[in-house]
Amino acid sequence: MPQVFDEYNAKFEKKFEELKNLLTPEEYESARASTPNAHYTSIEVINSIYSALQRLGFDAGRILEPAAGVGNFVGLMPRDILNESRVTLVELDSVSGRIAKRLYPMEDVRVQGYETVKIPDNYFDLAVSNVPFGNFPVHDPAYAKLVLPRSIHNYFFAKTVDKIRPGGLMAFITSRYTLDGEDTRLRQYLSDRADLVGALRLPNTAFKKNAGTEVVTDIILLQRREDWQKPKDPSWIETTDRTLKGEPYSLNNYFVQHPDMMLGKPSMEGTMYRANEFTLKPTGDLPQQLAEAVSKLASGIYKTGVPAE
Repeated sequence: MPQVFDEYNAKFEKKFEELKNLLTPEEYESARASTPNAHYTSIEVINSIYSALQRLGFDAGRILEPAAGVGNFVGLMPRDILNESRVTLVELDSVSGRIAKRLYPMEDVRVQGYETVKIPDNYFDLAVSNVPFGNFPVHDPAYAKLVLPRSIHNYFFAKTVDKIRPGGLMAFITSRYTLDGEDTRLRQYLSDRADLVGALRLPNTAFKKNAGTEVVTDIILLQRREDWQKPKDPSWIETTDRTLKGEPYSLNNYFVQHPDMMLGKPSMEGTMYRANEFTLKPTGDLPQQLAEAVSKLASGIYKTGVPAE
């Protein structure tokens, strides 16, 4: 509800005053700054991610959630996985982070920016999150030297893939531009370290009910490789130019090869950044579509590593 931070919006005046009185100045600024990214994830989407991870073979381990919010990914984690795992949650917003601490006192909840978190490389068995998205950089000297597009979602992908052990998995929700964007540098960085084991493209209404936004998003599943292993199929680094009703757009080669993993009907009626933009309109029952897509993923490719401590 970004409107609740707008002191000039008469419709939300009472809510604005209430919020202003409830929070300290620091808490208020932290909450206000998080509104572009605080799109909490629906139950059906989170459940489908865990179904996908279980199909891939994941059963427990060291788990990282680098943009945790109030901890929905932990709250919906299958009990048999959670009971045998050690989860590290990172959340920038102090209010959301303290809620997560109250909800999950047995887990390692760190209320700080991801760029300030000290966690070892090659450590986690799984990273799962709905990462922040936006065209603004994150100041982290360790990654400033990388020649990557300066956007927050690219940073979360790049840092997290380095924190996963070889054989470990990443399951991130992100905008379609992570895969469809013309700039291939992030995809190249990821492909140098991990294989794309699958992707599911969600219709533009998947986040409308709980986040109030219509945007095409992808669930991206990656598996970290050993340094000596070669990429299995790096074709997903590139996109293919296409047209629909006379309008051009770029489509990642993975979806060119697997159009059935786009869970909707392609259309040029999107308005996220401009008129006549590529979007994916809903065509059916999303939970059923998600289940069918998950069933097409590879099975049993994850091998249990070092047990969680």
